[in-house]
Amino acid sequence: MRFSELHKHTCGQWSPDGRYLAAASMGRVLVRDAETLKLVQVFVCCEKVGRIEWSPDSQYILAETSKQGVVQVWCISDGDWSCRIDEGLAGVTRARWDPSSRHVLIMTEFHMYLAVWKLQQDATAAHIRHPKYDDRGVAFNHGDGRFLAVLRRSNCQDHVSVHNSEDNFSSEVFAFQTDGDCADMMWAHDDSSLLLWDRPARASRFLWYSLRGELLVQVKECKLLRSAYPSPSAQFLVAACFDGSLCLLSGTTRSIVSTFTHDLKSAWAETGGADDVAVLREEPSNAETDATSGARYLRLRNLSAVRVPEEHTARETPVDADGVPQVGVAVAKWSPDERYVATLHFGMPTSVWIWDLGRGCLAALLLHRSAVKSLAWGPCTAPSTLASRLAISTSDASLFMWSPVGTSIGNCPLAMTRLRWRSDGLHLLMQDKDCICVCAPGPLDRVEAATPAVVKAFSELRDGAGEVDNAEP
Repeated sequence: MRFSELHKHTCGQWSPDGRYLAAASMGRVLVRDAETLKLVQVFVCCEKVGRIEWSPDSQYILAETSKQGVVQVWCISDGDWSCRIDEGLAGVTRARWDPSSRHVLIMTEFHMYLAVWKLQQDATAAHIRHPKYDDRGVAFNHGDGRFLAVLRRSNCQDHVSVHNSEDNFSSEVFAFQTDGDCADMMWAHDDSSLLLWDRPARASRFLWYSLRGELLVQVKECKLLRSAYPSPSAQFLVAACFDGSLCLLSGTTRSIVSTFTHDLKSAWAETGGADDVAVLREEPSNAETDATSGARYLRLRNLSAVRVPEEHTARETPVDADGVPQVGVAVAKWSPDERYVATLHFGMPTSVWIWDLGRGCLAALLLHRSAVKSLAWGPCTAPSTLASRLAISTSDASLFMWSPVGTSIGNCPLAMTRLRWRSDGLHLLMQDKDCICVCAPGPLDRVEAATPAVVKAFSELRDGAGEVDNAEP
């Protein structure tokens, strides 16, 4: 693993095309070349930057200055072009792009309205009243991204309204009232329906509605729901529950496919043998044999004797920013190929559970010496990668990598970092509260993480790829 020097920046973001890295430094937005990290552009903001976001086409970048209720937009290819959106007393809680990169959606304080601004001179904003949330409850359809669905709440009732970008989102294409107190929503993978689910600690339901507002299917077999995580293609969804269970739902059949439990003995019994589950524990490495890392993964063979470290909470259960108790499954991350889901459990903060959805069982359990802070799956497009790989950061200054065929651990200059992969999977952005650095992970070189079945499958895949590459036209 190779690491760049530290930069005193915050809010680091790769451009979607992988060519640039943008970050904030007080009242400036600095854009760097993704390969050399040399400065390409510097944009000056009116106030300290709170958040930045690239447009989907990588041509524009916006910056939020929530104290002044202002959003500023700049063009990468034209340094003289800029845009300033001032919501005045309504303020700004979140700004985002539409899929066309030509509209900016701004959520105002107290959920007064969602303003949609078009990037053109003397444009007039379209206002969608009473959005329910600041950071969710807004979804564009998957196909052409022309239709915007907004989850709204007024008179103690949830509503969904759908708007068309062709008329600048100014009118409703259709709207309907929902049954319940919804946490979020998404379009079905084929855009034929909308899927909504209930808020935590309420009823545990997933509701499929037609575009005319008809309730098509209701799934309520999940246990007490805490949060839901759609897959990248929206064909699947995992429901994370307070009791530690993880339910896999199919968007095609609109039903529960499988249920997993964060219990090693149960997961091991479901696989039918120790060789099918890789339990890896972080151990100090031998400095004489491995000078590049202070730790290594040691595979545990006797799974019946393994004890997963647990954290006993105080008398009063802590809650998150939404007031939801921090109990059960904390995070679920999909791999880009949708083969794996990595999860964290509030009661086991040092452990990462990796579920193989293709085999319907636990693939690996990673045990660390300190609490896990961030997970990030790398894209499957890197030339040296034939499988998804997971980057993990903990409270220690180490970076962990896992894939179905190997692992790697390296010392890094930052601890407790947030992780974000570049779109080509060749570089990884690491950032803490005040600094950022870039890591080039390189290939994985340890294969003790792989089970015999996985090693055989990926050996065949490599052999097949070589045969195709060497075949005569």
